[in-house]
This record gives sequence, C-alpha cells and structure tokens, in this order.
Amino acid sequence: MPLGNLMKLVDGFYTYKRRGLSTELFPDLKPDKGGLRGWISFKQGSLSGDTEVAWRGETLGEEGVEIIVDLKGTYFIDQVTLHQVPEEKRGTLEYGLASISVYGGKEKEQMRLMEWTGDGVNPISSDKVSLKIGAEASFLIIHITSFNRKLILNGLEIWGSSRDSLAIFPIPQEIRIKEGTFQISSLSRIALSEKPSKDTMFAANLLSEKLGKRSLKIKVSKIKTPEELKNCLFIGKPSEFKIEIEKEKIRPEGYFIKVDRDKVLLAALDRRGLIYGVEAFLQLLSFYIKTGKMPCCEILDYPRSSVRGVHLFIPPRKSIPFFKRLIKYVLAPMRMNTIFIQVTAGMKFDRRPEINEAWVKANEIARRGLAPPVPHGEVGGGRYISKDEVREIVKYVREYGFEIIPEIQSLSHVTYLTLAYPEIAEDRGEISEIAPYSHCYCPLHPEVYKIVFDMIDEVADVFKPLRYVHMGHDEVYALGICNRCKGKNRAELFANDVKKIYDYLKRKGLGMMIWADMLHPFMSYSTPEAIDMIPKDIILLDFVWYFRTWEDIEDRLLKKGFKVIMGNLYSSHYPRFNKRISKKGVIGGEVSTWCKLDEYSLGRKGKIFDFIYTANMLWSSRYVEELRWSFTNRISEMLRSIKSELSGLSYPSLSENSIFKPINLEEQYNSRLLDLSGCRGSYDFSSLSRGLINLKGVLFKIGDGLIGVEGNLVRDKVFPSSIEIPINERFDSFVFLHAATYREGFRKPFIGRSEKRRRLGYYEVIYEDCSSEEIPIEYGWNIAEWSKKYGEPAISLVNRHAGYYTTYGALPFYEGKTHDGRNVTLYGYEWVNPSPKKGLRAIKINASDTSDLAILLIALTGVKLTDSLKETRKQQNDRTI
Repeated sequence: MPLGNLMKLVDGFYTYKRRGLSTELFPDLKPDKGGLRGWISFKQGSLSGDTEVAWRGETLGEEGVEIIVDLKGTYFIDQVTLHQVPEEKRGTLEYGLASISVYGGKEKEQMRLMEWTGDGVNPISSDKVSLKIGAEASFLIIHITSFNRKLILNGLEIWGSSRDSLAIFPIPQEIRIKEGTFQISSLSRIALSEKPSKDTMFAANLLSEKLGKRSLKIKVSKIKTPEELKNCLFIGKPSEFKIEIEKEKIRPEGYFIKVDRDKVLLAALDRRGLIYGVEAFLQLLSFYIKTGKMPCCEILDYPRSSVRGVHLFIPPRKSIPFFKRLIKYVLAPMRMNTIFIQVTAGMKFDRRPEINEAWVKANEIARRGLAPPVPHGEVGGGRYISKDEVREIVKYVREYGFEIIPEIQSLSHVTYLTLAYPEIAEDRGEISEIAPYSHCYCPLHPEVYKIVFDMIDEVADVFKPLRYVHMGHDEVYALGICNRCKGKNRAELFANDVKKIYDYLKRKGLGMMIWADMLHPFMSYSTPEAIDMIPKDIILLDFVWYFRTWEDIEDRLLKKGFKVIMGNLYSSHYPRFNKRISKKGVIGGEVSTWCKLDEYSLGRKGKIFDFIYTANMLWSSRYVEELRWSFTNRISEMLRSIKSELSGLSYPSLSENSIFKPINLEEQYNSRLLDLSGCRGSYDFSSLSRGLINLKGVLFKIGDGLIGVEGNLVRDKVFPSSIEIPINERFDSFVFLHAATYREGFRKPFIGRSEKRRRLGYYEVIYEDCSSEEIPIEYGWNIAEWSKKYGEPAISLVNRHAGYYTTYGALPFYEGKTHDGRNVTLYGYEWVNPSPKKGLRAIKINASDTSDLAILLIALTGVKLTDSLKETRKQQNDRTI
C-alpha cells in the first residue's frame, strides 16, 4: 500500500539516456553510487537518497539528459521533485538546471507530457524544484537540461500512491498487511459480549444499519464463548473482549481492527473510537466488496489533533434533517469531533423574545429587497427554531461523539442585538462599517451585560452539559467611538469586556473561547496590547493567518501561554501545516462555512470537499502536502456516495444493477474534440479514448466530436445557442458528461454574485406530452472549465472562504492530460427523472446570454432501474419527503 515518496517505497528502477535515444548518458562528473550503470534499483541508487550525481556541461550540451523511471506498477503520481545542490555551493553561472519536463504513461499507452518548468536557457535558482502531475503512470521520463552548464543533482522524489493505500480515509496511522484473506460473504453477524456498554451497542447498531444500506443484512447478537467468533465481526471495548488483543496500544478516540481469515475484531476505548472504527471497516468493505475478499490486516489508528472542528450556523427548521445527515454521513465518518454552532438569534430566547422578533422582521425586509442583507442573516435561515428543536440537535450530535460548543457573538457582529436594542449600539447610522446596521455594542452601556448574560443563561441551559462557550469578539471595527467610550483606551475596553464575560462564565463552571484577531498587531482595527490583559486560559481561535501567510502568527499567542485552535482552517490556503500543528499549545483546527446550512450552499461553496480534506490533515500524521492530488482523487470518488446519503435520495447510476444506454450524439455534433481557436476558448479532448467507455461505473459513447452551445451575445460566436437531442424512450435518470470552455480571467469567485451570472444555461427535458423539466447548468455547481484540475486550490486571498476549483452537483468522471501536458477534466452530472413513467421526446441544450463560456457536451447516457431498484428508490424518496 505505497503512499508517499515512491522512490523509497516501491521496487522500481531508473537509468540515464540521451534525449530520445537508447544511448546511455550516465553521470560523468560524479557517478551514481558505486559507479552503478544499466537499470539502477531505487534501493541502491544515489537519486533515492541525498548522494550527489553530476555531469559536465559539455557532456549535456543543450540537449540535456533523460532519467527513465520504471515504477514496476501503475501508481497515481502527485508530483516529481528534483533537488540540486544549494546555490551557494554550485555557483550562479557554472552550474544549474535550465528546464525540467516530465513525460508519463502506462503500459501499452503513449507517453505524454505531464508538466514542465524553466525556459531551457537561464538557470533555475531554487534548490528544490517540484512539478505537480496529478495522473496515473507506470513509466516516467524526466528530461533535464542545463544549457551547457554543469549539472549536480542530489535527490529525486516521486510522490504518489497506490489505489489501495487510500481505501480508508482519513489515512490510518498504521496498517500491517498479513497473509490470507477474509471472505466478505462469510460475515454472518455482528457479535457483542454478554454485557456490552451503551457505546458498543450504539456503534454495533450503526454498523448493522449501514451494512443494510449496502444490501448486507447482518444482525447484532451476543456471544458467550470465543468459539462463537467464527465468521463474526466482534466489536467492543477492550474489557468486553474474551480473547487477547493489544489493548495497551489503543489510544483515546482511536481504534484497533484485526481482520483474520475467519473473523474481524474491532476494539476502542470510547464511543468516538468505536464509531471511527465502524466507519473505517465500512470503507474497507466498500473498497474490496467487488472482489469479495478483504486482505488480512491489522489497523491501529488514533488522532493527531485533539480538536477537529467545524463551524456551522444553527440550521433553519427545514434543514434539521440535512444537518443530521451531515453529522452521520460526513463529519462523524471523517473523524471530526467538535461542532461550533453559531446561535445568533437563530434560537428562541424566552427572556428576550424581542431579539427573535427584530431578527425575523429585519431579514424579511431584506428578503423583499427593501434593505441590504442582514449580516449573518443565514443563521436559522433568517428565522429561529425552538429550544426543543435545538435540544434535539444537541442530543443527536452528542450521540455521534461530538463535543458541541455554542457561539454567542458578543461585542462585535451583534447586529442581531442592536436591531432589538438600538440604544446599545457603539456605531450608529452612517458611521457603521455595515450601515444601515450596527456592528458593535457599547461595552460601557449599563444594559449590555444584562442582555448578554441572559443569553448565556438560556444557551447554557439548552446546550448543557457544556465545557466551553465561544463568545466571538472578532473584527471589532467600532470601539471607543460612542460618547461613553470616546477617549478611552481601546485595548482596555476590549479586555474589560472579555474579562466580564469570562468571569460570568467561570462562575457557571464554563470555559471561554474567542477569536484571536484583536490580539494581533497587524490588523488595522486590532487591540494588540489586550493580549496581556485577558486570562491565559481563554482558548483562542486564530483565523487571520491568511493575511500573513509568510509568518507563523500563532507564535505570538503561544508565547503568552494561550492554547490555540487554527480558526477558519481552509486546507486550500493554510501554509506549513505539518510544522504548525505540531507546536505545543496548538490543539487543533476548525473549518468555517459562513453560509446557509443546506446541501446546495455547502456543496457549491466547496465546504463538503473542504470538510473531508481538512479532516485528513487534522487526523492523520501521514498527511503531507506533496500528496494533495492523491487525497483529492480519493475525495472525488467518495463524494458520489456521500451525495446520495446527504440528499437522502438514490442515484440510479450508483447501482450495479442499473442498465446504461449511451445516447448516440453523432448527428448533433457541431465541433471536433480539438479546437485551438485561442481567445474564444480553445479546448482539447483529442486524448480521450473513443467508443464505449466506462467512466466511474457509467457507460458512455465517446465519438470524434462534441456538441457546443453558447449565448447569443458572445462576440465571435461560433456555436448555436441551443441544440435538441432526440430521445424517444423512458429513462429513470440521465448522466451528462460535459465541461465549459475556458477564458483567461474567468475565476471561481462567482460565489456571492447574482444567480444569473453563475448560470451558463440549462438542459430542458421534454416529455412526450410536451411538458418539460429545466435543469440549470451552473458554474461551480455542476460544471466547470475543461482545463481546470478538480480540487485545485484557488490561491487568491479573495477565494479563501471557498478555496477550491470544485463542483459538487457534478463530479469529475474523467481526469487526464492533453498530449502537451494540460489538464483535462470532464464532469459527470446525474439528473434523476421525477416522472420516470412518462415517455421522453428530447433533451434541449440552451446557453445563457449572460456568460461568454460555451457548454460542451461530450456524451450522454440514459439510466434505467430494474423493478427491485425502483421500489428501493421509491422507499428512499418517501422517507426523504
């Protein structure tokens, strides 16, 4: 299960050749280790370590040298990294790399350019040069030039993974593969001790339920003797086992799985560990279920960080079922353990009903377009839910092992309070940063703490038992400006507010958390002196790291003795993660969402992808940035089933018993697969295989052309604005294989702009009775550019809250390379037919007039369900309704 630098993990070989020739070109200035020649094994050669190899400039000339790598197997390659000796040692002109090009391919497949860097003339100054690949290969050719200069290399890294190395995600800390296999079909029951704990019972029932969804009806029962373990999965805490296990190795929240030829053992110390172990086993089962055999192995796993959190708004009433599915099918399986839930006015306050009333009224006025959106108006959907509904949420979250920490915004982001009590506002009217709303309250107003303490009392009662309350205190833009506060020290005003709330919480036996930005010196609004004025046992969520990416800003807080959580931890942008998470006093991280709590909003903003990626960072010490594409590839595979579970609906294409019928599009083709027309949005799908092709389990027919449509207002218009495809058959769903053209300057931050600007067009499904269904085609939801790699970080600071080029409604069904090394991504989008009994006459593709991007349809497949699957789908849909 190789995962990492393949030069150290697999039994591969490399050699040196002249460019394009079979002639050898071994290092002549500093030979490979021991003067090795021919095919050199990774284990023996200099390139696998840090021993130098070197060529004379006249030996390389301008053609350079090719390092031919045989990996002895097909692996997903993340990146290739070459090390040259430091610049001060090699000199500036006499030595140095001028260019690197990496070609790759699999057996019986043409080698193609994967990536390149350098101009071939001027030396590359960096000691370490990395080329991101993101494709499968069994052979690599690394072409290096030095432009007649001497070349000294002291290491080659090929970062990648085998498919089975990512079977369990987040990546376990230890996996030991043993001889033999366990026959999955022999699993007959989930076994418990005679007196299982409540935690064990919960985990066992969860496992039974989720196995049932995989068509494995396996019951839970108790056993009395070890002899009854045959063909069982025994689950429990170490004290419940009647056989020897290495219980001393199991850590809190961790789990131990042992797969033998005739049984499976799953042990953990606590509820979290049992749930995580169940989810790990389910992933292992899903990965190997097609072969019917699971390798015998031992898995020992435990968390790297103690706080693995997600910040969510309190859900509106209609989103409570989705909230529960998010916990059950994403956050708990990904080993997250903390939910920060922003309350604002989203919960009913009995002592202060005017808070809820003002909140609902302001949001309703904004919805009618009579006022700007209320800040954080997405909390509770702009309304509020009852205390009993909140208690139901809290109970459900805790059942899955989560700690729940309510956030009561105070001092700042208190529009929800100043709407009800305008007299307490620090910033009124036109002077507010968020006019016409007020952002902060006056910390010297005599009524403020009565209001805040009443809220704390009610929240603490509903959320009890509690350890911490998050009290906000971020982005205090308005401080020291009202008549009471003017002339006062801003740092003292801030610190005194914190201390008053801290003391009140302490009297109630509660700890305090706040955001940390006000304690840093580089924010224009901050009060850095306050760092020495507040209690050191307040936990700080440090989120302004993205304004100083070159600096470890948490060091300032750690040196003062605070514990720190990485706030707004966006995996797309956070630098030097492994170094920083290991610091004493950094106790974990949390991913923030800052949007509505529903599947569309989280999916479109890339947050579900971010939850999963960040969970691996926080859980596994085997996480390294060099394997980003391996992790991204695995997440994109997982998201297909996760989507089904989150929506509560079944997608016909996910069933092995579905019938696929590719639609012949040849008569509608209006372009070749290759268009090099430049500024109007070129594309290149010429490297695609032709004919009937299986992509992600769906059968497509790919021909020599495609269908393109673009809006009527596009300059230099080439494609029509609509095309109709005849169907004349019944289908339960359709899978569209499509992408958008790409133009320089078109970027992901469409989030926050108008719906019309996001929309590239729509598919219109026309029934035989002339009724129709409209399927929006939205950039960033179910389509994106053909040349963007799925999951590529959108590195601009503007994109930090939605930091990836991802889609959610559609997922990457094909990722590859053009012959000249550009990325190719095709998105598979499944539309489930709400009226499957009605005959379908046609599907029409319509382009929007508000975008200059064309929609490119490569293939279309209809999906039919067998009768048994239709009944399953009906039952699922009924439950969802």
